[in-house]
Amino acid sequence: TISASPIVVEGNDFNTGLFTADGRLVIAGFGSTVHVGTMGSAIQGLMEAAGPIREGDVLLTNDPFLGALHQNDVIVASPFYWEGEPVLWVGNVLHHPDVGGIDEGSFCINARNLYQEPPRYLLKIVEQGEWSVPAERTFTTNSRLPEMVGLDLKAQVASIHVAKTRLAELLAEVGWPTLQAVMEQSLSVAAQQLQARLAEIPDGRFSGVAYMDGDRVGSDRILTIRVALEKRGGHMRFDYTGTDPQVDAAVNCTEPALWAATAVPLYAFLCGGEIDWNDALRACMEVVVPPGTVVSARFPAPVSISTVGCRWLATVAAGQAVAKMLSCSPRYQDRAVASWNVSSHCVNLFGSKGGRRVGALLSDHRGGGAAARAQADGISHAGQVTSYASFMGNVEEAEWKLPVLYLTRYPLPDSGGAGRWRGGLTAASVLTPYGADPVVVKITNTAGTEQTNALGLWGGWPGAGSLAGVIRQGCVAPEQLWPSDPWVGRGEVLPSKADLILRPGDVLWFFPPGGGGWGDPLDRNPQWVADDVRDGRVSAEWARRLYGVATSDSGVDWEATARLRSARRRDRLASRSVRLPWQDVFAAQGGWVTVGDYGYLSPHGALSCRRCGASWDEGLVVAELPIGAAGPWRAMRWGGESPHFRLLVGVCPGCGTAVVVTETLCPEGR
Repeated sequence: TISASPIVVEGNDFNTGLFTADGRLVIAGFGSTVHVGTMGSAIQGLMEAAGPIREGDVLLTNDPFLGALHQNDVIVASPFYWEGEPVLWVGNVLHHPDVGGIDEGSFCINARNLYQEPPRYLLKIVEQGEWSVPAERTFTTNSRLPEMVGLDLKAQVASIHVAKTRLAELLAEVGWPTLQAVMEQSLSVAAQQLQARLAEIPDGRFSGVAYMDGDRVGSDRILTIRVALEKRGGHMRFDYTGTDPQVDAAVNCTEPALWAATAVPLYAFLCGGEIDWNDALRACMEVVVPPGTVVSARFPAPVSISTVGCRWLATVAAGQAVAKMLSCSPRYQDRAVASWNVSSHCVNLFGSKGGRRVGALLSDHRGGGAAARAQADGISHAGQVTSYASFMGNVEEAEWKLPVLYLTRYPLPDSGGAGRWRGGLTAASVLTPYGADPVVVKITNTAGTEQTNALGLWGGWPGAGSLAGVIRQGCVAPEQLWPSDPWVGRGEVLPSKADLILRPGDVLWFFPPGGGGWGDPLDRNPQWVADDVRDGRVSAEWARRLYGVATSDSGVDWEATARLRSARRRDRLASRSVRLPWQDVFAAQGGWVTVGDYGYLSPHGALSCRRCGASWDEGLVVAELPIGAAGPWRAMRWGGESPHFRLLVGVCPGCGTAVVVTETLCPEGR
């Protein structure tokens, strides 16, 4: 790639596509799947809004109200002509490091309205084959990094020209009728494959919910994104009724972004690598949302954080619902992943280096964990579900380009959610300014300072939250700061949206979320727990508390473990709990059709435990615990005691097996 942006070169935050003449996506590149769902909407928006479009024109837009995700994600598209007629479109989208606005990096965490955000463009960057210097200047001079965004823009236009050249060579060989037939067949075959796959999955209704804890600097406002997925035959209906109204903060997203958000888990887990990622999906799914919510924002709502704000959480909520749907299918249960890097913990850094102004979005947020699966532990440092190629850059690359020194970056123990299958671990990063004073830092953390959203399935506990902190050291030379010091968790724990200045000697630490577990942690093989303790993935303390496993230098203490696990189950049943109808509990978790690994639903509708035979018809025993009961890296701003959220653990009333673990918003905290 020609791009100068670390998040593009190292993180692959871009995508490409070929589209029919009316803007339907036929084939996408390997980059971000959330861009797959917005490029076609943006091209259709361009056709409606751009006026006359002629051969040789290349258009640019970053307008979320025309189809872009947010203003940083710049879409460049051009019609391809053959024998004098426009026969298809070529397009790409790329995340630019800064396109203006009130905050460095253009994730406008201080914005209260659209007019404090980056400009929204609709430009002809090339007009009938001629580069437009005025359009280029308009775009680059609003950026704090004009040289970098200028190079990125040229890379995008060069990509358009390369694609057109290769298309011309292909058409000279096979002709337009053949290519047109192949494009239509690609859409038709993908639709047929999707219908067939959906027919193999049981019908039902599945829910998901995700929360944001803080929507802008100075606000701890809680936002709720709620979805109900109803699957009938070959059709899926995602209903976001119950989601909170749009807010005076830049976390809102538009309806095109919501459609793209909802499609992400379907492309990733339903289609996988077997079914083309294209607009055939639109024939199989419907997205319903009331106007004016945080996921269907109306002009002039601010939206510059959309992609890592409420769009991200819509993907999280839809991902929960899709995971529950897949977990009900014996054939596709292994594809059910309830959480996958559920917060994009974005850190934008700006300063000077070598006499030049520099800045970039770090790619460390790609190091979060994925939830466990039905037969395997979750993937650690899993990248993002929005992109199979979402790499985390080397620290040396960041240090070369930016005025920072990494003290350490390492797998964070106890960050994977406990379960019969453990969730994937996240990676913690620790850095300090180096060679510059000051360094401007903009923290745009989707969510995770109170609740985690990193849920598991069927008794699995949530993974770590998404957190950052700053330690003010005074004027300490970087050489005096030791990587082996226990930096993470010290100093001031920051809210989810924060701006700050780092001075020499200050230390910034941060980490994205871990993945949730699958199944009751007390059912995990004790030897696997001991292996995790030996390898630093789980601490001995939390092995005892969550897994009921006692370890020593020689491995598992089997007798002590048996006693611990028996005591844990007794404590679950003897604790001061309330017994709720199982429907109420599973309405929160979303499983109205099946009860996962531990329940049995008779043909007459009677529910019972597979393990002990106890009836669940009268309800499950549900204990209410602090969020911090799931592990040490949860709700750290409040010592593990979130002021708004509690952990619900639903267990079988007969044997105490954990059946469902979820996070709930306390009514009084609202």
